[in-house]
Amino acid sequence: MVAELRAAQARAVYDRIGRVQDWQFYEDRAIASLLANCAPETSHAVFEFGCGTGQLAVQLLEMLPPAARYLGVDVSPVMVGLATDRLAEWGDRAQARLVDGSMPLPVDDNSADRIVCTYVFDLLDDADVVAVLAEFERILSPEGLLCLVSLRPGITRFERLVSRLWTMVWRRAPQLLGGCRPIRLDQVLGPRWAIRRQHFVHSWGLVSEVVVGSGDRLADDRQFGPR
Repeated sequence: MVAELRAAQARAVYDRIGRVQDWQFYEDRAIASLLANCAPETSHAVFEFGCGTGQLAVQLLEMLPPAARYLGVDVSPVMVGLATDRLAEWGDRAQARLVDGSMPLPVDDNSADRIVCTYVFDLLDDADVVAVLAEFERILSPEGLLCLVSLRPGITRFERLVSRLWTMVWRRAPQLLGGCRPIRLDQVLGPRWAIRRQHFVHSWGLVSEVVVGSGDRLADDRQFGPR
């Protein structure tokens, strides 16, 4: 049984839950950790893969330089509609676009110095991960940063129990969990990406992995530890 949600399935799930997506109790501290480590104040162009309701886009735009631009994409029309409404005050500096889950993405080569992707890789199967990372290599500028957050397997005994229970539910009915399951971003990225920062954020038995990386495999000053 293939448990991962394909693009059409994910669209249906997130069209249904879009208006309550911002209530995810375990995401806020992990997102705050990402923002603290991805230096948005020095960015000129941000691309977000899986922009959701635009909540993170708003936080980014409040930290970006005045001339910096933001582009987010999502497979859910409901999410894109919510994000577009939120981004209206930034005018043509910020856009949310609907995509169908196919590659290539409608983004120019070397056009972003930050790529942001939160709680999306834990939705993808192995083939989609490879395709998306190849697109990120194409889109990210040479000095840019890849900024990711995902659910990961538990670290403490209690967290490992929660992870096992979560995975059992995911295997049987992934739509009940929004398609998300625990993965390890450091393993997903592989040798083509250098990890500059790696934090683990613990929330009520769930662990989020926060990774900031680059395409420069020689630059690896990762930091470990809970946040």
